Amino acid sequence: MKIVMLHIPKAAGTSLKKALIDKVGVDNIYFDYHRPMAKGDLVRKVDCLVSSIISMPRSESLIFGHFLAGKYAQFNGVYFRKRQRTAYITFLRHPLQRALSHFFFWKRTAVTGHRIWEKFHRDNWSLERFLLSKEHTNLQAKFLWRFPLTQFDFIGLTEYFDDSVKMLGHLFPVLKDLSIETENSNPENTVGLNYTIDSDLESEFVRRNQLDYVLYHQAMDIFLTKKIQIFENGLF
Repeated sequence: MKIVMLHIPKAAGTSLKKALIDKVGVDNIYFDYHRPMAKGDLVRKVDCLVSSIISMPRSESLIFGHFLAGKYAQFNGVYFRKRQRTAYITFLRHPLQRALSHFFFWKRTAVTGHRIWEKFHRDNWSLERFLLSKEHTNLQAKFLWRFPLTQFDFIGLTEYFDDSVKMLGHLFPVLKDLSIETENSNPENTVGLNYTIDSDLESEFVRRNQLDYVLYHQAMDIFLTKKIQIFENGLF
C-alpha cells in the first residue's frame, strides 16, 4: 500500500519527517515541497486538479510534503476521493497555535524563493499583520481543499503528538516505533506549550479563521473516536 502523508506547516511534520527517513529509508520516500501556498488561490487549485490526473502512481511507497491533499487523489467533479490501495494521513494543529508557530518560524528562518515569505521579510510584517493576512487565513483548510476529513485514513493532532505517533504505528505497521526528535520546534516554545497574544487580536483571528476551527474540532472528534477504538481493542 502506498502512503500519502500531507505535512501541514508547523504541525510537527518536520519531526515526523526525520523519523520516517530513519524508519523506511530516504529512497522509499518522495518529498513534495513545491510550496503551493506561495501561489495564488486560482493557480494553486488548478495545479491541484491537473496534478491529480498526472501525479500518480510513483515508485516510492511514501509521499510526504507540503501539497494540497487532492493532488494525489482523484477528482469526481465536486470532491477528491481516495485512490485504491493508497492511505492518506495528515496532522492538524489548533489554528491559532499553528499560526503563531508559523510566524515565529518565519521570523528566525529564511525561506528564500517563497513569494509570501519574501514579502513578509521585506515589509517586516508585525504579528498582527501576519495573523490577519489573507495569505495565512484558514491555511489548514486551504491544504484540504475539496478533500473531506473523512477521506483520511488517519488524522493526528499536534496537541496529542505522542499518542498520535503511537496510534499511527498501530494502524500502519511499517510506521511502528518511530523515533521522534522535536528539532524544529521554537527554542522558546516546545510542542504542547501554548503561545498567548492580545485577546482582541485573538478574537479577530478566530472570526477570520472559522473554516480552520471547524476542521480542527472535526479532527479532534475523529481522533478521539479512533483513540477509544484502539484502546478498547487492547492496542493502546
